Amino acid sequence: MAYRVGVVGAGALGLLYAGLLGAKVYTRTAEQADLIGARGGVTVVQDGRETRVAVQAVPVPVLEADFEGLDLVVFTVKSYQLPDLAEVIREIPVQTPLLFLQNGIGHLEWLEGLGHETILVGTCEHGAGKLDGASVEWRGVGRTNWAVFRGNLEAGLRDFLMGQNGFPFVEKSDFEAMLYDKLLINAVVNPLTAVLGVRNGALIHNAFFYEVFEKFGREVADVLMRDEQWLERLTGVCEATAMNYSSMATDVMEKRRTEIDSILGAVIRLAKQQGKDALISEILYAQVKGLEGEYLQ
Repeated sequence: MAYRVGVVGAGALGLLYAGLLGAKVYTRTAEQADLIGARGGVTVVQDGRETRVAVQAVPVPVLEADFEGLDLVVFTVKSYQLPDLAEVIREIPVQTPLLFLQNGIGHLEWLEGLGHETILVGTCEHGAGKLDGASVEWRGVGRTNWAVFRGNLEAGLRDFLMGQNGFPFVEKSDFEAMLYDKLLINAVVNPLTAVLGVRNGALIHNAFFYEVFEKFGREVADVLMRDEQWLERLTGVCEATAMNYSSMATDVMEKRRTEIDSILGAVIRLAKQQGKDALISEILYAQVKGLEGEYLQ
């Protein structure tokens, strides 16, 4: 059976998922939808090779944003954008499973209020860079980890996801552990690279940066109660993505709002609940918010 997927959000990740899944993509603007239509779909660039995939693009929210007939809707927008999509989400049949791929954990409480029967949450390990409104560069092949947040996933759809050759989906039994593992990485790497304005690899290759990286990582790992392998995992991610800028560093460079509240803000809130000090987290949080304040009016 062929399954139909919709992707809400047409940034780098949205274009990547739309292109690799052949999904219907819902864009923020009519201009981007028109561009994708004029190009005949989404172009995925990997190692200099271009692959164009025919996808339907629809701007939201508009009356034409029909979600009927879809078997899964994937949300790749930033966590702070989700509340603005509440009206759009209400147009999706409650029987249709939803998969949310946001950084951090700040969106989990918001998901509780949705009326949909089956909600999945996930983390993305792929590297992607948006080239233009209809093109994306696949900069690092990873996997999509996902877990059931609420409800049950139909067996056929589960098989469809798990059968994506070259674009793997990996099911996890514990959504909280999955999200906390990714939160550790995002909470340490993203704010540090955003404040320092460096690529991920600089955190481990520059001795002065590494000293802060290790101390900060220890603080966050303690709050999130990660196991003793936390430093190995953090270092491994920085090594594997050494030439990449983190999403938060890119947001700051391009003068966009960051996901600092959902990521490091969540760590600070957890620390307060546990009665723990998180001084480095609080300093970096304030620095990122300060940088935002310089360009967001």
